Amino acid sequence: MSAYLLRRVATAAAVLLAITAVAFGLFYAAPADPALIACGPKCDTAQVAAVRHSMGLDQPVLTQFADYLRGLVAGRTIADVDGSPIDCSAPCLGYSYTLHQPVLDAIGDRFPVTLSVAAGALAVIVVLGVGAGFVSALRRGTVTDRLLSGSTLVGASVQIYFLGYVVQYLLVYTTGILPVPGWTPFADDPAAWAAGLVLPWLVLGFVNAAVFARLSRSQMLETMHEGYVRTARGKGLGPLRAHLKYTARGAAAPLVQLLGLEAGALFGGAFITETVFGLGGVGKLAVDAVVQNDLPTVVGTVLLAAFSVVLFVALADLVVAWLDPRVRLA
Repeated sequence: MSAYLLRRVATAAAVLLAITAVAFGLFYAAPADPALIACGPKCDTAQVAAVRHSMGLDQPVLTQFADYLRGLVAGRTIADVDGSPIDCSAPCLGYSYTLHQPVLDAIGDRFPVTLSVAAGALAVIVVLGVGAGFVSALRRGTVTDRLLSGSTLVGASVQIYFLGYVVQYLLVYTTGILPVPGWTPFADDPAAWAAGLVLPWLVLGFVNAAVFARLSRSQMLETMHEGYVRTARGKGLGPLRAHLKYTARGAAAPLVQLLGLEAGALFGGAFITETVFGLGGVGKLAVDAVVQNDLPTVVGTVLLAAFSVVLFVALADLVVAWLDPRVRLA
């Protein structure tokens, strides 16, 4: 297990380094000039050149990338538009000249929103998706199976931005069953916090639960016919207990891996969901940064999303290795 863990850590580090290099390349692939954006449209050529020098953009690309990597580990000092130093503590993701604050601070201010949306949506995904697939597999060929399969087909086909607006119109503005989605810090009012996020949780969870339901159903049906499950049934173990104890564990590996990918994507920022419901999370921050050509924030949010995916996929692989020891030898 230790060797497998070391391999996964090394692979994750290599992937993160490659993604960091690609994200940093956004500075040079994007048509916008970071110095011109930071200085503003009223700056002349000499002022833009001075800002470019203070930001270190006149240095070789490899030197700038090395400084960026060093800042991720040990922090660095960034020059403001007027040349005054700005202390950026590790992990330094750069400085947003649009928001006038370090990118890490901007992400930190909005991460509680993304964390709340992601955690609630994941709970809905697990309960609805895995639960529906489990029940559908046990009731294969029945009306229940057909209804659940049809529901998952609808969920897999509909888009979040469409379903979000429709459900919000029907349940909030027309009937008033649910309150208007919004953000209230959990520490201020737990009830208001949950009430403002219940609709985003349901919409995001329903759309993503469809994939889990279909996958869990197919995996359950496949595992039901394994020899060890039939042996357990033959020794007198009840169907429900046999499926809970043996079939569910045998079918869990691909579901855990998919859940790791989904968790990483959600914790990196539920871009469309936060935009549709007007939640000021990391996803909304990234969308605004793209619109405003705020390149440091774009790079920072890309790195956060990449780190989230790599982290949760690595954790999912470790769980799969624990569930199935054969994976450690692969």
